[in-house]
Amino acid sequence: MIIRFLTKRFFLTICVVFLILLGIFAGIYNFNPNHTSSDKVVFVDNTNYSDEIKQTQNIVTVGVYPLNVYQIDTASNTFQMTAYVWMIWRGDDIAPNETFDIVNLVNTSSFTKTEIADQDLADGRKYYLMKIDGTFFKSFDMSDYPVDQQQLTLTFEDSIDTSDVVIYVPDIANTKSDQLAIPGWELKQIVYTASEHAYQSNLGFSDGDTVSNITQLDFSIVINHPFLFYFMKFVFPLTLILLANYIVFWMPYAFIETKITVIGGTLLSVMFLQQLYNNKISNQQIVLIDYLYLFAYLSTFLSIISKFYFYRKIEDGWGESEAVMWDKIIFLGHFVVYMVMVLGIFWKYLQN
Repeated sequence: MIIRFLTKRFFLTICVVFLILLGIFAGIYNFNPNHTSSDKVVFVDNTNYSDEIKQTQNIVTVGVYPLNVYQIDTASNTFQMTAYVWMIWRGDDIAPNETFDIVNLVNTSSFTKTEIADQDLADGRKYYLMKIDGTFFKSFDMSDYPVDQQQLTLTFEDSIDTSDVVIYVPDIANTKSDQLAIPGWELKQIVYTASEHAYQSNLGFSDGDTVSNITQLDFSIVINHPFLFYFMKFVFPLTLILLANYIVFWMPYAFIETKITVIGGTLLSVMFLQQLYNNKISNQQIVLIDYLYLFAYLSTFLSIISKFYFYRKIEDGWGESEAVMWDKIIFLGHFVVYMVMVLGIFWKYLQN
């Protein structure tokens, strides 16, 4: 009785389901506690030193002013950045401007460092300013693609002095992002993380048990794709392809060959659409959007099976009206599951 009621008022049922899902969509977006309409970048200081280390007198203040970020290559886990970097310290017994190292620098031959200022300040501290440009490595976790959040990180450490001599602290007050724009990405946070770091090896130094702790500072730009990237690149085209597939549910079973041809075309379209983003995924990881495509493949396959099944039932004397009724129920089930998955991925986006 319920099935017949739903199929008699099929278009009304579809409209009601669509409005309910749209309401859920809007509710998640507007009432999610992590959602904010502000485009202001958040600056975060995650400095973490032990109390003993904090007593050191050789504190080097490090600041970064990013100018450009370009050629973000998630397949090769690299990005390029141009930025101003400055260091401020006291005393003549250290020279951090000469001993600093960017450990995730990929290609030293293409790296440029331009010295802009090297002088003493009025309060006796030393000030060094440089402009850097290079290609850097960052292992991108693509498991949540296309609603993934990434960090573009510069990792500074002193190549000579250990953390009982020198520590880096971030100059978060003077770090700005007003010149930075990354096409295709939203800038969420600027995060500094400074801490002691120890390699789990003595690196072959037989006169010591372990390598001494070093001071390390990470400067990270936290980014993610805007919602329109997820919607326009994935949801909209895939939805149109699936709706084209679902047209077969309205075709008379006298056109069974046309039904199968349309479904076959849909399967090829889904395959081609999926290939468009595979070259952006390093090591061909399984990513979040793959599950949506997996459903699309399964839905298409079930459409073929159901068409053959109902066609044989009609040949065996089953009324076509019964087949049409079940076609509508199957379509409604596919539609609801698909929209729930789309909303689930959107919810994941809002958590970033």
